[in-house]
Amino acid sequence: MTTNPNTTNPITTSPSTVLSDSCQTVVLDYVVLRKQNFNTINDYYNKLLSNYTSNYSAYTTQTNSSNQNDRTNAAVKLKGIVADLNTQMIAVSKAMIDSVDRDTNLILDQKNQLQTKTTTVDALNHDIKLLKDENDELITLSSSREDSLNSTKTSTDNKYFITYIYIGINILLLCLIIGFICRLIYSSYASSSSSSPNTMNNISRNNMKTNNVITNNVKNNTRTNNTKL
Repeated sequence: MTTNPNTTNPITTSPSTVLSDSCQTVVLDYVVLRKQNFNTINDYYNKLLSNYTSNYSAYTTQTNSSNQNDRTNAAVKLKGIVADLNTQMIAVSKAMIDSVDRDTNLILDQKNQLQTKTTTVDALNHDIKLLKDENDELITLSSSREDSLNSTKTSTDNKYFITYIYIGINILLLCLIIGFICRLIYSSYASSSSSSPNTMNNISRNNMKTNNVITNNVKNNTRTNNTKL
């Protein structure tokens, strides 16, 4: 039994693998595509192996046959079919090796991309941590300054309050002093007013006494003069 060895080569018609910009998309496409290629190549290789085995068995049998037609068919037809199947199997094996190499390169590329992105993520995380630490320091500094401002404000308010108390006390003392001075002035004026009538009476009395003395002296002098005459 002979089989047509001309079978479509899945290696040449398989979809090409294209790397995407997204790492996640590359991984998903690569897994699906790898599985599809593996199944296609495996099916194709099994068909080739089955055809090769049957044709090679026929070729061996007819080559050793006593029938001249069988030997001629083996030499003319089956030998070419077996050689062609052998060539295709070698090509499939080479394509499988190339596929493995390509998969290895893809894995290495993905590994390099992953390492690059991991390095980038680590750098971003480091920067984020630095920014977070700086933000915490700024919050702490702002809180400290706010506490200091509130303390200064409270101290200033207390000083203003004490100053206002001192001013009030001074005003009160000034009012008391002014009141005391006014009372002294009023008391002095009242004392002066009450002693003025007595003084006038004494002056009047003294004047009257003086007038009486003068009158008596004049009378005495007049009498003396009259007696001399």
